[in-house]
Amino acid sequence: MEIASIRGSAAVLGDHVSADVVLPARHSFLKPEQMAENVLMDLSPDANRKVRAHPIIVAGEAFGYGTGRESPSRALRAAGVRAVVAKSFSRLFFRNAINNGIVVIQCPELAAMPVQDGDEIAIALAEGRVQWKDKSFSIAPVTDVVAKIVAAGSLINYGRQLLAPAEVNDGG
Repeated sequence: MEIASIRGSAAVLGDHVSADVVLPARHSFLKPEQMAENVLMDLSPDANRKVRAHPIIVAGEAFGYGTGRESPSRALRAAGVRAVVAKSFSRLFFRNAINNGIVVIQCPELAAMPVQDGDEIAIALAEGRVQWKDKSFSIAPVTDVVAKIVAAGSLINYGRQLLAPAEVNDGG
């Protein structure tokens, strides 16, 4: 199974949201559901509610900078986030998000638009397009491997799929 597109409502965040604000280290060893309850709480309780209600984050510059911990990405995934579209990302967050099954899209043009919480966003992964209202933005297409990792839900799940023995067809 591969994911061809992601569609959903947006939670809008600003510039320079650090990974430590996404999920502070003190919450890193909680169960995923508990991480979700604490995601972005240091930014504001409203940020936590809106991210948990909208599967796509639209952010500004330097999203996820700071720590290289993987738990902020796991927390976002547990909160229901399927994609983050931003002007720019920390490279560590970018890779950690993909490893946890979140599509990460750099699109400065969308980040500069007056996107509002709840606006519908459509991301065509293979075609390399992001759609917001009547505007369409070109993005780098997501590679097949990244699409497979996201479809599997994480890099670990994708690895398990690759290592699973093939089912034997006995003809009967």
